[in-house]
Amino acid sequence: MTEVRSAPRWWLPMLRAVPRVVAAALWTAVDSARPPWRPRRRLWDRALLAVALFYGVVVVGTASGTAASVRLTSGLYLLCAAPVAAGLVLAVRRPLDGWRLSLLGLVLTGYVLVPPPAPAPVLEGWQWLLWCPVLLAAAWASPRRVAVGVAVVSLALLVVLGTTTPSPVDLRYSLPISVIGVLAPLVVGGSLGARWDARRALEAEQARTAEAQAARGALAERARIAREMHDVVAHHLSLIAVRCETAPYRLAPLDERAGAELAEVAGTARSALTELQRLLGVLRAEDQSAERAPQPGTADLAELFAGVRAAGTDLQVSVEDVDLPDTLGLTVYRIVQQAVSNAAQHAPGAPVRVTVGRADGVLRVEVVNGPGRAPGTPGAGTGLAGMRERAELHGGRLTAGPTPGAGYRVLAELPLAPVAP
Repeated sequence: MTEVRSAPRWWLPMLRAVPRVVAAALWTAVDSARPPWRPRRRLWDRALLAVALFYGVVVVGTASGTAASVRLTSGLYLLCAAPVAAGLVLAVRRPLDGWRLSLLGLVLTGYVLVPPPAPAPVLEGWQWLLWCPVLLAAAWASPRRVAVGVAVVSLALLVVLGTTTPSPVDLRYSLPISVIGVLAPLVVGGSLGARWDARRALEAEQARTAEAQAARGALAERARIAREMHDVVAHHLSLIAVRCETAPYRLAPLDERAGAELAEVAGTARSALTELQRLLGVLRAEDQSAERAPQPGTADLAELFAGVRAAGTDLQVSVEDVDLPDTLGLTVYRIVQQAVSNAAQHAPGAPVRVTVGRADGVLRVEVVNGPGRAPGTPGAGTGLAGMRERAELHGGRLTAGPTPGAGYRVLAELPLAPVAP
């Protein structure tokens, strides 16, 4: 005989999950994260707390003066209403604890206060005015599992109050409306919480992307520096080899030992040049657009400034005539080039001032721009990383940041003395 299997019951997993979500809502430790609605400034945070306290006092005071206060003349009204109002104030900073305190107050009002002479709703209007913001805050700031537990416990409380309290309740009309009153703020709060979580996830992903772009930019700049260093060092090694090889003809007659020494130096220079080209070959192969022209230096700044002025930039230049090594001159040129390009990109139409000079054994390269006349275009964030890499290559440092006049300043300080290894 074939065994007949019963159809799976879809509600069984949900029923098994009820104890877990209820326990999560009632006993979960308070999350130490800052609720999303709290302002970061202490003054505004205290003001929000004061507004919640004022709102609770107004609602409780107004309810005590209405016609419904006939049942509240037992002297226990404030004792029963205070936990509900205090739960609202507490929910500003600790939403779950505020919701739990409000539950205690609702239970007290249902079982302690004098019952009304006629059928009444499960919860009165003043209770809804205090409880709905608490439900909204609890669903907004809590994880999804805890928010479901808050909904289950809140709905169960309505049913228990409507069926067991000594107050006469018309369940046929009051209970469905009360269910909607509970679910509406919970749904809105859950939607706001999901939006908040998505926003935080997006910001975290953007931060990781920016860090990755900066790292890639730094690696690319290091590769470019390596290629430029190769060009500079290869040039000087070639000069050494050529001069050593031609010395016997230019300075003839030479001693035999001197000729052998020069030939050995020339061979060493050629060998070093070959090894250098072999090591940098990978970088050349990965970047087919690598520069082939001789690398620029401080002597080429005038041509760079002429091109910048031709593009319409108001440029002021003060460059001191300093005799620099080729590598340091190349670094100065690249920093000025990148800083001026950043100014044109992020602050179009802004005046730019470039200053290059010596001070206390340090070469200072400063590029300052004013506020732009039009909105700038965002960049990948690799320009500053590349300039900083070049400055640190020579044992210097680079600082960059906004100026008081809504402009931007880039300052590189490069030591002129050789850096000890």
